[in-house]
Amino acid sequence: MAGGVGTRFWPESREARPKQLLDIVSKGNSLLELTLERISKFSEAQDTLIITNRSHLDALRKQASRIPQENIIAEPLGRNTAPCIALAAKILQERYGDDAIMVVLPADHLIKNNEEFARIIDRGARLAKATESLVTIGIHPTRAETGYGYLQLDEERLPSQKQLPEFSEFELRDIFCVKRFAEKPDKETAKRFLESGDFLWNSGMFIWTVKTIQKALAEYTEGILEHLKGLPKPGAADFEAKLTDAYSKIRGVSIDYGVMEQAKNVYALRAGALGWSDVGSWDEVWRLAEEDLQNNVIEPGKNIVIRNSKGCLVLSKSNELVVLSGVSDLIVVHSGDAILITNRESAQSVKDVVDSLKRNHRSEYL
Repeated sequence: MAGGVGTRFWPESREARPKQLLDIVSKGNSLLELTLERISKFSEAQDTLIITNRSHLDALRKQASRIPQENIIAEPLGRNTAPCIALAAKILQERYGDDAIMVVLPADHLIKNNEEFARIIDRGARLAKATESLVTIGIHPTRAETGYGYLQLDEERLPSQKQLPEFSEFELRDIFCVKRFAEKPDKETAKRFLESGDFLWNSGMFIWTVKTIQKALAEYTEGILEHLKGLPKPGAADFEAKLTDAYSKIRGVSIDYGVMEQAKNVYALRAGALGWSDVGSWDEVWRLAEEDLQNNVIEPGKNIVIRNSKGCLVLSKSNELVVLSGVSDLIVVHSGDAILITNRESAQSVKDVVDSLKRNHRSEYL
């Protein structure tokens, strides 16, 4: 899934230059490129489908040049993740059949341990096939994070080897039934989740068979599959016109709200060694980067001076001198035509800045 904009990364992220196409955590490699490299360990290019939107299509094709053109599908309108997944499931069902394993991944996440990731995907594929369930990957939480959704494990319904003989006792330690999904919490609620020990971060990564997700979409979402029913194959002369017509009728809804929060057959795979981050804000970039002795993160090779300051992130695309003196825990991002200055603890609210620019018709900065 590569259709998001990433408004929390303004002013670097813009409508024509979304978060997944930026090299904000690995200079020279965008988040999309890192994702494609990661999945190449278990998925051939011809079996990889990318769903994006039309405004990003040309730039995305350049970064995903090894993926066949017919496998890069542009949504005409943003309708959140459930229609995106429904569209992908329809295409995959026509190509591979009902029993094909479908792995759903956001294009803008960071995972440092690619070998462990491949093992988790293999385990999830086996679980999805054996149980005909919806499988989600939950991340063992390391802090009371308010920027992530959570899922609660049902510790009264622990799968046994008798129920799942395909899995070893070692593997079963990280397989759970899901009790409920929880939206992004406030700080106090996040602390309670962490202390309880039965909550995981909701990674937004899923594994299921095509028929399982299509059955769930038909049961829990209104009309999405019906609107996509007569859609021709990608590449057909009328594909884009019919896709636009279908999307104009589809109600946007997330896969979490539309399906996962209602479904009963949901398993979670607990992952603790992936080095995972959804890279959801500038504060997370600071957390992931190498800091100096004063916990500052500075873009190397730039005209930046830091004096008597600590815990700051400073990035600049300009040759102008940027000086920080006597400040703490700031984010400063100079994109060339705009400068963002905010506290690290307010990093999640950068999206509100973008909303304000939209309301005030400042499209030149969007």
